Amino acid sequence: MAIGTEKTLMLTVMRNEGPYILEWIAHHFALGIDDLLIFTNFCTDNTDKILDRIEVLWPHRVKHQPNPKVMFPKQGMWHIMALRYAGHFGRYQAADWLYVTDADEFLNLRNAAGTLDGFFEDAGPADAVSFTSVAFNSNGHKHETADLVTTRFTQTATDLEAAAQSGQEITTAVKTLYRNAIKGPRRPHRPVTKTFSTTGFKWINGSGEEMPASFTDSDYKGINAGPTRAFGQVNHYSIKSAAEFLLKVDRGDAVQADRLGASEQYWNHANRIGGTDTSNVGLSPAAQEIYEFLMADPVLADLHAQSLVLRQSRLTEILATEGGQELAQRIGYYG
Repeated sequence: MAIGTEKTLMLTVMRNEGPYILEWIAHHFALGIDDLLIFTNFCTDNTDKILDRIEVLWPHRVKHQPNPKVMFPKQGMWHIMALRYAGHFGRYQAADWLYVTDADEFLNLRNAAGTLDGFFEDAGPADAVSFTSVAFNSNGHKHETADLVTTRFTQTATDLEAAAQSGQEITTAVKTLYRNAIKGPRRPHRPVTKTFSTTGFKWINGSGEEMPASFTDSDYKGINAGPTRAFGQVNHYSIKSAAEFLLKVDRGDAVQADRLGASEQYWNHANRIGGTDTSNVGLSPAAQEIYEFLMADPVLADLHAQSLVLRQSRLTEILATEGGQELAQRIGYYG
């Protein structure tokens, strides 16, 4: 179980994340995540088929559904619509803990066991934990590969260790693990409970420090990254390689000429040179066992292999467009 005998449900929204799903699921299940609820939309790289197959293998642990916004395109945002819909599922209602994250985020727990139980042994008891998000750059990679995400990217976009030593405050976003009993709207980064400090619940950061009411009773989604990561953080691989960034842009709004400037700016910001972080490289033994179990299924292994081919095919199509070529040039793909 994730936290003692209590169940933890992880929720996410995906579109075209096929090549990364098996590593991502294996990693988080090894941490102690019990249950997974995933909402997808308009997938063209086998993401939906991969998740459907995993649900066949693990129906008690994985539930895949279409994002409700597909049916109501003019209402709300993808994440918010999915979170509202999630509340109607029995597994959501039965969960003791909730954790909302994205497919490019890996929860990195800094304890010998590499588990949620180990985190709380280090950090102490709590009812909500906001983990600091640490952005990783492209590591100089231009092309996509079939290698694990966590082995390919070890360079951060900001040198947080140097910042902490100099006393410089760098605010980054958080992702929050919290008890389902905590009331209030659920948002992608945290629950919003304006009277949290009066509830008797305890909210801490990744160093086990209790968060002040100015944070808990607000809707703030960022904290000082330097001193808040002793026992855990979220590794955010938002851009990956130059090729994968082109696919990311395409997955969002397509590679359109009027958005090239904004996409280039995003790349330049996320691809800054920071420090090195090798605290979460590769799969743990427990995660490797889960990964091998999934890959041992011939149907799932074939769907995964197909997703790599589909990714390459889509990249070829992007690079055949004027907008794709222009953005590729701007971010150094051809260099």
